[in-house]
Amino acid sequence: MIWTSKNQSYQLKIQKKEELEEMKKRLISVGILVGFLFSCMMVTGAFAAKDEIVLDASMGKVTFAHKKHSETLKIDCLKCHHTWKQGETSGKKCLECHKASAEGNTPARKDAFHKDCKGCHDELKKAGKPAGPTGCTQCHVKAK
Repeated sequence: MIWTSKNQSYQLKIQKKEELEEMKKRLISVGILVGFLFSCMMVTGAFAAKDEIVLDASMGKVTFAHKKHSETLKIDCLKCHHTWKQGETSGKKCLECHKASAEGNTPARKDAFHKDCKGCHDELKKAGKPAGPTGCTQCHVKAK
């Protein structure tokens, strides 16, 4: 009887060890799969800057050439995404903080976009450099 109980205890230990080994194999497989999927997303550009962002505004839709600003013109992300930390490539987007109306110290989206976007274009124009649009109807396009 004592030998049987020791044998059963030994068999349980072996069974638990085998279960742990199987669990390790599954976790490694899941890790490899997640790594592969993440690599595929990086290669296909799933995390790249959007080409264009369209903003609905009362004066007409504004199409912002995001990819052009970030990749072609090499404007630092922190210039617009001021809540991000240096080196971050994702985080809060403009409309998450800037609402239709000002809230506390956060300006309304219209004021923030005019200050940052139009402001930057005005500065470039004053410096005699190529600049983006500065007139209302150059950005705001009414539906036909």
